[in-house]
Amino acid sequence: MGQDLIHYQFINSQTGNVIAYLSLPSHMDKKQLAQQLEIKRAELATSNRLNLNLIYWQDKDNPIR
Repeated sequence: MGQDLIHYQFINSQTGNVIAYLSLPSHMDKKQLAQQLEIKRAELATSNRLNLNLIYWQDKDNPIR
């Protein structure tokens, strides 16, 4: 059987648009999880020419809104 995943979406806070998705294994510890999310956030900021502070992530199944 497949492993359980947590799905994240990355949002441009200026526009409110979702700019990417990322799925990570649910068994990752918090430090690894934060590291992977920050790496993806930095990649998105660079590739989309956005300030890093404009991008945030949230658990797709438990949105902040």
